[in-house]
Amino acid sequence: MATTQISKKRKFVAELNEVLTRELAEDGYSGVEMDIRGEPYGLLAAHPMVPLVSLHHVEYLDSLYPSRNQIDSLKILMNAYQVDPNRILQQSICYDTKRKWSLSISWGYTIQIYPLLLSANNLTMLLQTFKTWWSWSDRPFVFNTRHVSNNLCQHPIVYFLDQAKKVGRIGTRTIYSQFGPKFGKVCYRPEYIKAMAVKKIVVSSLKMDLEYWHKATQRQCCEIMDGGSIKDGTMKIRVRKCRATDIMAV
Repeated sequence: MATTQISKKRKFVAELNEVLTRELAEDGYSGVEMDIRGEPYGLLAAHPMVPLVSLHHVEYLDSLYPSRNQIDSLKILMNAYQVDPNRILQQSICYDTKRKWSLSISWGYTIQIYPLLLSANNLTMLLQTFKTWWSWSDRPFVFNTRHVSNNLCQHPIVYFLDQAKKVGRIGTRTIYSQFGPKFGKVCYRPEYIKAMAVKKIVVSSLKMDLEYWHKATQRQCCEIMDGGSIKDGTMKIRVRKCRATDIMAV
């Protein structure tokens, strides 16, 4: 049974990688390929600012989505990819300055709410949730990483994709549901409890133009809609190009 499951994973990933590699190669992109072991969340939540090319050795990775097996997880990711292939896993950052929250969106995968203000440089640095491929260790990597804090109140509240769909010809809507603290128990400080009241996040965006990758690339920004109001536990966010007035460092 285990052998059958591994074979299914490899077959599905091979098909996914073939689609990713073929479409990007036609447009002259090399993208990113990284071999890691263990928990891939930190990498996928702050993916390097290049198109996703391939996922390797998934049998050595924890499931991409909690409470899902790896095959179902890959199907969810593939569905989001089909809605907007150029935006998949692309990170957008925004701030709720009134509540002093930092938000990071990895489109089609996850959203993080930190109930504190973190710099964009910090948010774009990969959380060290994974191990090196060859040595099963925390180092070295060819990119910078940050350790998961021992302070529970500095852990992000994590949301995972529930639904991705097209809206009209050029729009998309993705919905993410709260998983909770990803890396430990709940913090009971008032500011953390307030952030935990957000149970669902709805993200709207325009499809990312393929020409975006021909230009000097810059991460897109996001903004909290409806004046930051949270209705019935739901927050609405829009992803868009960054403006000069956007706060990208705090």
